[in-house]
Amino acid sequence: MKNRNYTGFLWHAIFLSLTTTFTEVNTVIPALILSIGGNAIHVGIVSAIVIGLPIVTKLFFSSFLSSRKMKKPFLLLGIDLRILALTSIAITLVWYQSFSFFTIIILLYLELLVFSVGGAFASLPYVYLLGGFQRETRIKFFTKRQMISSLGMLLSVISARYILSKWAYPTQYVILFSLSAISLFIASFGFWIIKEQPGVPIKKVPIFDILKGLPKLLKKDKDFFYFLIYSNIMGAALALIPFYIGYAKKMFVSNSSILGSVLFFQIMGMFIASFIYPKVIYKKGFKGILKLRIILHSCLPILAILIVKTGSIIGYLSIFFLIGFAISARAVSEDAALIELSTPENRVIYSALAGTLNISIIVFPLMLGFFISIIGYTPVFIISTIITLLAFPVLKALKCPIDTKEK
Repeated sequence: MKNRNYTGFLWHAIFLSLTTTFTEVNTVIPALILSIGGNAIHVGIVSAIVIGLPIVTKLFFSSFLSSRKMKKPFLLLGIDLRILALTSIAITLVWYQSFSFFTIIILLYLELLVFSVGGAFASLPYVYLLGGFQRETRIKFFTKRQMISSLGMLLSVISARYILSKWAYPTQYVILFSLSAISLFIASFGFWIIKEQPGVPIKKVPIFDILKGLPKLLKKDKDFFYFLIYSNIMGAALALIPFYIGYAKKMFVSNSSILGSVLFFQIMGMFIASFIYPKVIYKKGFKGILKLRIILHSCLPILAILIVKTGSIIGYLSIFFLIGFAISARAVSEDAALIELSTPENRVIYSALAGTLNISIIVFPLMLGFFISIIGYTPVFIISTIITLLAFPVLKALKCPIDTKEK
């Protein structure tokens, strides 16, 4: 059964990578919003929906899910909602000429909201079921998942780049979101085949009671407390990524061909990182990856400003190569850290709290869009670097149950 479940999770990872590429939240979705006439504020709103909302809504599902013996049905339900949302977006874009800008932007917001909520709902049972693996198996899975996912993304980005250059708006996006829905449907087969042992149901705890007991929990578990602070600081840095697309459009001639190149460079960075990070984890533990995230996110805004001054489009594409490294670092370390910090009894609650209390991931996209529209990209990028550097002392205070190996 263990091999069957391991295979099922890897199957899902392979085809999910295609969905991730075709609807990449940091490049494709912001570019879509800009293509229909949106600006930095609209990008900020959509970023809050697709990046922040899935994280902060987890607490609302955790109380319900933690009291259920079987988690797999709810994992599949969350995936089905995402498939429905992707299909709906493709249909909306087919009929885009029938809508005003206000109507289509609201429709896209609502469809992306369903997509995000479905992902938030699915992520809790996903983490719970993954926690059922032995520790060494989990370590192997996280590194292998990222490697396989990056390979799948690398292959699919070639198709995405061709689609973006071959077809005009909105046909290119209709194809991308349709392929994404199909890929996610195939990915769900991996979870249909896994076997789940009924867990011991935990008494349903109201959300208010969870929040009421939060100060005591954070006082008792200092590592989790420091992890939450770290996550909020890095959430602010993560929120900046979609705005690199807007910065490129403002400073350079932006078209679908360049978007394809941006996507290619980002996925290439993720692919190469997937071979490097297992060695970092072996030598420095997951904390080494958390530290690397700070370095990458603090350097990216300054590099973007400097490269724009040179006027080099190729140079700016290298920014997205490094963004790929940063995204890969988050994928490798975040779920792994949470699993190591939690137990089977509190894993769903910890995962939910880690999301709900990561307020920055939903607030900062809105703030960034607002301030960029007022003072411009350069001041906001510099401030972002300063905020990111504050994560260093927090990470230093964090003890290392999340370090699986120290050499």
